[in-house]
Amino acid sequence: MRRVFTSHLSDARIRSIFRAARFGDRTRCPHCRNARRLWQLDDGRWRCNRCRKRFGLLTGTWLSHTRFTLPEIYELLYWFELELTDLGIARRVEVPYHRLHRFLLDVRRAIAAFEDRSIVLLDGEVEVDESYFGPRFGNRRRVNRSRLRKSGQVLSGRGAQRLKQAVFGIFERTDGIVYVVPVPSVSRQTLQSIIHQKVSIETTIYSDAWAGYDGLAEDYVAHEIVQHGTREYVRGRATINGIEGFWAYAKERLLRHHGVSPDHFLLYLKEMEYRFNHRSLEPTDFADHLVHVLLSPNGP
Repeated sequence: MRRVFTSHLSDARIRSIFRAARFGDRTRCPHCRNARRLWQLDDGRWRCNRCRKRFGLLTGTWLSHTRFTLPEIYELLYWFELELTDLGIARRVEVPYHRLHRFLLDVRRAIAAFEDRSIVLLDGEVEVDESYFGPRFGNRRRVNRSRLRKSGQVLSGRGAQRLKQAVFGIFERTDGIVYVVPVPSVSRQTLQSIIHQKVSIETTIYSDAWAGYDGLAEDYVAHEIVQHGTREYVRGRATINGIEGFWAYAKERLLRHHGVSPDHFLLYLKEMEYRFNHRSLEPTDFADHLVHVLLSPNGP
């Protein structure tokens, strides 16, 4: 594999970066947490003399089954930061596409798990909104348009919102972070169930006039509404421009993939959430943070 961004780093230096991210100051057995009776093996792994098990830097992590070496993984994280398509990265680093795609899916799974662990409770001032992801009916393939018409899911050749994936989002103004999740519907029960789970009661909530947000003022400090139907978008501090900015951010980037499989949509959506929440990181810091995410002991 061609190395461009990390060619100036020795393999030993890259290994030290991964070791510090995985164990910190002291190596520990991931099986029994022993840190005293470890034997260094010739292949770079360790053997724990307490539980007799062998382990390496990637044992029990999201990368435990990858065939890429540590220098190759580190190089690929820099390419991932550039927001290229998987095929685009595969061509540039001269790696088979399917092998690279499987690796990056594991990266996205680790990111999704990290985001769910990190975003526990949002507070202060938050904005809530729903949006729809997916191609317009006219942009779908002809065979798919014909199939949808025959099944009665569209009328007069026009697409319907039910053909797209509904996504609900919460934007916290203080830290500038967002939490998003696909939802089966945008009903009041569905949306407010997520809000009650993710938003502190000591919070002011801003939303549009969608009926799914009715009654939030009873459970939170305040609930202010902007009336988009009357072209009201800002009234004092009442606005949802923050979460709408994320929708534009995510959709523009997802377009670069020229379509995402429904089975993997959540992973790509959480990737957009992660990128948005860590948008201030420089490329090197982004790659190093991803190393910590991928080597999390809370892997699959």
